[in-house]
Amino acid sequence: MNRRTALALTASLALTACTTDISPDVAGRPLGDFSLQHLVVVVDDPQKGPMSRSTDDASIETAVTQAVDARFRRFEGSGKYSIAIKVVAYALAAPGIPVILAPRSLLAMNVGIYDSGQKRISGDWKQLVVWEDAGGDQILGTGYTQGAEEQLAELADNAAVEIEKWMRENEGWFAPSVPAGDAEPAS
Repeated sequence: MNRRTALALTASLALTACTTDISPDVAGRPLGDFSLQHLVVVVDDPQKGPMSRSTDDASIETAVTQAVDARFRRFEGSGKYSIAIKVVAYALAAPGIPVILAPRSLLAMNVGIYDSGQKRISGDWKQLVVWEDAGGDQILGTGYTQGAEEQLAELADNAAVEIEKWMRENEGWFAPSVPAGDAEPAS
């Protein structure tokens, strides 16, 4: 995602989409044979959205790493997979004008999934834009009701949820491999 695309994403602060968590019955199921081997989060001078609070790269990296690691370490499959994330843009809502302008926070990233041989199995990078949750802060905006760290933690949690949703849409990537001796002979 180039800087122009990232800036266009962050400029679209009026978007009303929000993240909903995965239902407990789905979240309780394994993700094929997935277990997290490596998690790599790269934050290298991402594009800062208009009217955004500032934060440093290390804070974004820490928040995303902690949220994604916590979400995916629960899977105990026999396959070893890695998740790579590059954060390309962010906006942490600053105080706006209540009712008229209540900016929303967002995080834009590219995500790739790799097998144990470090071959990317997810094809092209998945571009995700994650927004803060919609809720009671919509009239005032989270710029008034949350600090930058709280906004970043919420975005990181939402990013982990969206990554899991995407991976569950592609559970075939995590199908258990059949050892050569166990394969059924062709008829």
